[in-house]
Amino acid sequence: MGLLTIFLAQISIGPYMNWDDSPSSTIRINWRTYTADSSILVFGIGSLTDTLADSAPTTVHSFKLTGLLPGTTYVYKIIGDNYSTPTYHFHTAPEDPDSVVFVVFGDTRSDSAAHQMVVNAIIETNPEFVINTGDLVSDGGDMGDWITFFNIERELLHNAPLMPCIGNHDYPLGNYLSFFYLPGNEQFYTFEYGNLFFVALNTEASNYSIQRAFLDSVLNEASQDPDKWLIVYFHRPPYSAGGHGSDYDVRSAFCDILEQYHVSVVFNGHNHFYQRTVPINGVTYVVSGGGGAPLYSPGSASWIAYSEAAYHYVLVKAMRDSLIITAVRASDRSIMDSFTVHRPVFEEERGPNYTAPVVGRMGVFDISGRYVGRDSTAIKKQGIYIIRKENGYSKTVIIR
Repeated sequence: MGLLTIFLAQISIGPYMNWDDSPSSTIRINWRTYTADSSILVFGIGSLTDTLADSAPTTVHSFKLTGLLPGTTYVYKIIGDNYSTPTYHFHTAPEDPDSVVFVVFGDTRSDSAAHQMVVNAIIETNPEFVINTGDLVSDGGDMGDWITFFNIERELLHNAPLMPCIGNHDYPLGNYLSFFYLPGNEQFYTFEYGNLFFVALNTEASNYSIQRAFLDSVLNEASQDPDKWLIVYFHRPPYSAGGHGSDYDVRSAFCDILEQYHVSVVFNGHNHFYQRTVPINGVTYVVSGGGGAPLYSPGSASWIAYSEAAYHYVLVKAMRDSLIITAVRASDRSIMDSFTVHRPVFEEERGPNYTAPVVGRMGVFDISGRYVGRDSTAIKKQGIYIIRKENGYSKTVIIR
């Protein structure tokens, strides 16, 4: 009997990875076995030099690796009674990356063949991690659905951590919460990867007021670093045409905060197609719900930039000053949509022409001397602005 046959006979799910702590120095590696077995994981940089072991027999296995080096590729494999897996790899988050590549897709339920086609296409891109926009399975309470999900995504999740959000079909949440090791309360959370700051929300819960306060708090803190890209994802889209349409409760709960902190892009699922809006009050909304569920016909609206009913994934290449976002058809790997989000350019100017309006008053002013607001979040348009603080700090910025 070959090694792969033995491996498949012993491991029912996995291995697969998540982060419940810093992606630059930790990772969770998880797997499940058909029968109770000890847990042994070997890993290292370039070669398998370190071992974690737990002799207690169990069918649910998970190790949290800590003290890892940022921006480093590690290899790992699992060893069990009379079997071992091939060697796989993962990347820790870099501290100051020139570029990061990740994939977004969702609504992977129902059609296993379509789901497999999308996953096969994603594997070719070798993403550093994967985001799922919800509805991973048809019935969250059905263990068979979860086994199917992990079997289809097996070759992808060996090497790319999965960071999902919750969809309506993922309820009841018992299985979801037992499979995934995610930050915070696991239902809404944040994580950072290089210069990317992500917020995942749960649009299936009734606690929108709690999540609203959470969103405001974490974005307020993250926005203090102008080098961070702010990216938010959740299942139900606040802006979408066709399928289930726009969710107005979600729009009311979150969109003013997304706009206030100049979130670069919001990813959603729920509607089974690809769709992109024009920037709405500065925020671009992308629906990626073509991961395997039955496709819907997209609708039209004045604020829709592109729509297509296709099984697909979204590839994101994040660089220092731009996000290149490309929607790819899984059937033939052709590009159906591509756009770039540019970071506002802040350039310091110290010429005397721009200092007079701020004398004697604190806050943000436009070039004419008109008061705009108390801090940089008040800047909504391109132009020249002067920021003055109580500590004597004065700076002129140009936003192009």
